[in-house]
Amino acid sequence: MIRTLRLFLLVLFLASPCFAQTIPKWEVFGGYSYQKSNVREYFKSTPIIYTFRNQNLKLNGFDFSVTENVNRWLGGTLDFRGHYAKPVVSGTTNRERMYSIMYGPRFSFPRISFLTPFAHVLLGVAHMNVKVTPTGPRASGTSFATAAGGGLDLKFSNNAGIRVVQAEYLRANALGANQNNFRISAGVILYLGN
Repeated sequence: MIRTLRLFLLVLFLASPCFAQTIPKWEVFGGYSYQKSNVREYFKSTPIIYTFRNQNLKLNGFDFSVTENVNRWLGGTLDFRGHYAKPVVSGTTNRERMYSIMYGPRFSFPRISFLTPFAHVLLGVAHMNVKVTPTGPRASGTSFATAAGGGLDLKFSNNAGIRVVQAEYLRANALGANQNNFRISAGVILYLGN
């Protein structure tokens, strides 16, 4: 296993000068996303009355983004995410959903030909909704959102790569719950155009 890993790394290092000079016009990313969020949860305080509380919850979901590279170090990123959870609070099932769509500049630092660290600042909106299933109260809200962070891309060829990690601080105020939380993503990148 170690021998195979060493051979893979050797091939990767030897092949990297072949695609070191190409700068893709577009980068399309899709992958898994994890976010720890403040959400609204409903529960029955009496047999017929629902009460809510704000609770910190782990949400799983997706991240999809498109980046247009203006040059080697500057691009613009449009990012869309969805996060979901279905907690049960005192026998009451809640369906939590949070979506965000943001845009902002991305700064790349291509020091090594196959590794590209980057940083970005995104501005946009976040929408959160909660619904008690099968029947019960529901609430939704939309607010201004910002995210700042960075990540590391590993380029395998002129057409594909892997986003090893992307970590961000998220600030929003959906449903009156301050979202001062972190989110993390990883997935696959497709490079289009030169």
